Amino acid sequence: MLLAVVIVLLFIFVFLGMDIAFAVGVASLAFIGLSQFEARPINPVLFVQELTAGVDSFSLLAIPMFIFAGELMTKSGVTRRLISLASSLVGHRPGGLANVGITGNLFMAGISGSAIADTAAIGTVLVPEMKQRGYTARYAAGVISAAACVAPIIPPSIMFILLGSIANISVGELFIAGILPGFVMFLALIAMSGFLARRRGLPVEEKLTGPARRAAIYGGLLPLGAPILIVACKVFGIATPTESAAIVVLYTLVLGALVYRDLSLTGFFNAAISAAMTTAVVMMTVATSQIFGSLAVLAGLGRVLTDTILSISDNPYVILMLVNVGLLVLGTIMEPLPLMLILVPILFPLLGGLGIDPIHFGLVMVLNLVLGGVTPPIGLNLFVMARVAKIGVMDVFLGGWPYYLVLFGVLLFLTYVPWVTLVLPTLLMR
Repeated sequence: MLLAVVIVLLFIFVFLGMDIAFAVGVASLAFIGLSQFEARPINPVLFVQELTAGVDSFSLLAIPMFIFAGELMTKSGVTRRLISLASSLVGHRPGGLANVGITGNLFMAGISGSAIADTAAIGTVLVPEMKQRGYTARYAAGVISAAACVAPIIPPSIMFILLGSIANISVGELFIAGILPGFVMFLALIAMSGFLARRRGLPVEEKLTGPARRAAIYGGLLPLGAPILIVACKVFGIATPTESAAIVVLYTLVLGALVYRDLSLTGFFNAAISAAMTTAVVMMTVATSQIFGSLAVLAGLGRVLTDTILSISDNPYVILMLVNVGLLVLGTIMEPLPLMLILVPILFPLLGGLGIDPIHFGLVMVLNLVLGGVTPPIGLNLFVMARVAKIGVMDVFLGGWPYYLVLFGVLLFLTYVPWVTLVLPTLLMR
């Protein structure tokens, strides 16, 4: 009963616009405070202990470094070069600049590891261009918000780092497992782009030839070395994901300062400040969510959820569908990180006991939570694109719904065809 009251409080705080880290922290404090009137009160010291334990992880050190690498790439003009590369490859095909947005997001996914970062970076550059070419702002914003969902699946993924830390599973295997599913998502989005372009008569870009095409390709190839470096470091045992993050930062610095020479000292400090601010928000959310997750476990939420699910069915396929539906619904009203910290300790033992591979379920869980980012009422991708395109949140959703529908289809495919997720980790790391 007490947990139910506190969860309601949490939702109220979120809907009132309180930052998620503070909403979760205040709800946790309320839980501890109200427990003092019960027969078995919770020691308030637990708040401080779990707050510290939430961020005391070597794996989490990779997050600020990947964020920093992404910021450095942005300050070095890499986003523009990647869009030029994408345009030279797919801009002339049916789909035009929508193809460019999808492909550009695929390239950026291998650098930033964040759907929000990709949405802002690609959207800021491409949405004005798409509007000038005759695309509606609604359609432009919708396709880019959907394409950004690839970012947390293609390595390096910040969400995979967090999940690996929480569930105590290999971050490297999660990285490798995300490669094929990420390309399945990309191909599905490209197919929908071509279908809509032919149906709606959308424009295409002029095909680049000769020196212009070569310049676009050469300019965009070097940044793609970052995700290749990350995968190679893990496959060949050169470095852990955390150590490879530091290597990527060095690679990015060399690329921006010495190769492209677009990274100034001011740009470097601005990137560092921006990365520090983003990291502070992420880590604060990790710390407070760790407290809430521990309190939920103490209150018996895991037992209640497990008994409820198993009372409906003990068939793994049915349970996977129930979990998918539950995660999609929760993802529409809460951010991914608190959900992972609360649900991972509950769902992973349950599904592991049914024979479902934790790497496979980890990818399915992350994709569910990512899709929550493009689903009202609280979809961060939608809010970011609404701000970039200067339209309403529901306009973004309505513009991108065919692409979201395709992504939901991909989710079902990956849920029930685990081979796509597990084949590369099995071949390369097991």
